[in-house]
Amino acid sequence: MEIARRRFAEHKSRVERTRKAARAAGTGSGTMHDLLVLLRAQVSNRADISPNTRARTLREIAYVEKTWPEFPKLRPDEITRTAVASWKNRALKEGTGFRPPGARESTPTTGKSPRSFNGGLSVVRQLLDMAVENGALHANPLAGRRIGLRARDTPRRPILPSREKVCEIFAEIERGSGIAGQGIEVADFCRGLAVTGCRLQEAAGIQWGHVRFDRGTVVVNGTKTEASRREVPMIPAARALLEKIRARRERAGGADPADPVFLVREAEKSLTRACKAVGVQRLTHHDLRDVFATTCIEAGIDIPTVAGWMGHSDGGALLMKVYAHLRHAHSIEAAAKVVF
Repeated sequence: MEIARRRFAEHKSRVERTRKAARAAGTGSGTMHDLLVLLRAQVSNRADISPNTRARTLREIAYVEKTWPEFPKLRPDEITRTAVASWKNRALKEGTGFRPPGARESTPTTGKSPRSFNGGLSVVRQLLDMAVENGALHANPLAGRRIGLRARDTPRRPILPSREKVCEIFAEIERGSGIAGQGIEVADFCRGLAVTGCRLQEAAGIQWGHVRFDRGTVVVNGTKTEASRREVPMIPAARALLEKIRARRERAGGADPADPVFLVREAEKSLTRACKAVGVQRLTHHDLRDVFATTCIEAGIDIPTVAGWMGHSDGGALLMKVYAHLRHAHSIEAAAKVVF
C-alpha cells in the first residue's frame, strides 16, 4: 500500500508539473524548462512511436541539458543561431563530461560525437517549434534544412579482426562461462548476430516460429523502420548454427514456435573478456553486425541486397558509407589480381 501511495504521489506531481509548464508556455512567460517538461511528457505518452524511438528522444533531451546547463533557464527568444553555434562548439569539444565508472582518466568523456550533437539539435528545433505554436516566438530561428549548424557526421568505419580471429573469440566465450551450459548459449548468440546481421533486439526477439527451414529464411520483426520488418535468407553458416541450436533444444525437451531461439539477450561482458583473451580490439554487439555486412560484401553480394537483408530503408546508401570497406588481408588479395 505504501508503494502504491508513493507512486500515486509521483504521478500526481508529474501531472502538476506538466500543467504548470503548459500554462507558462501558453502565456508566453515560460522558459525552455517548461518546454522540456512538455516535450518529455509528450514523448513518454505517445503510442505511435517505438520503444527505441522513445528512449532515443529522451536521451537526446538529456544530452541538451547536460551539454548546455544554462538552457532550461533561457527564454525561447534567447535561443538564437549564435547561441546554438556556441553550444555546438562547446558540446563537440567537452561532451557530456560523463566517464564510465572505473574507466581510466585517459578515457574520453561521452557525448562528443557529431551524431550525439545532431540529435540534441533536433530536440532544440522541436522545442522552438513548440514555442511558436504556443505564441512565445514569431518564427523558429532554426527552421529550414540548411541552417548550417549540424555537425558533420562521418560514419564510423570499424576495423574488424579476421574471420579466424572472430571464430577464436566465439570459442573463448564458449569456454569462459562459469555456469554449466551458459557459455555455449552466449557464444551462439554472438554467432547469431554475426551470421544473420540482426540488430541486438531483433536477434533476441527471434522465435522458432520465425525460422523457416523449408524456405531457408528467418522472419525478423524489427521495429526501427518499416524496412526492418523483413524475411532474411539464411546464409549457409546461419542455417548450420540454427540447426545445431534446434537439435540441442530438442534433446532438452523440444522447441515450441513461441520459444526464443536464443536464451540470452546480450553478451557485452563476455565479448569484452574474450576479445582481451584473444588479443584483439574490443568488439561490440554492433561490430558483429559489421562482420556480417563485410563478409557478405567481400563475397560479392551487391550492396542493395545486403542492405535489404540488414533492414536498411535507404537502398544501400548507408552501406556505401559505413560497410563498404575491406579488411586489410582481403584488400591485399584483391590488389594482387589487378593487371596493369
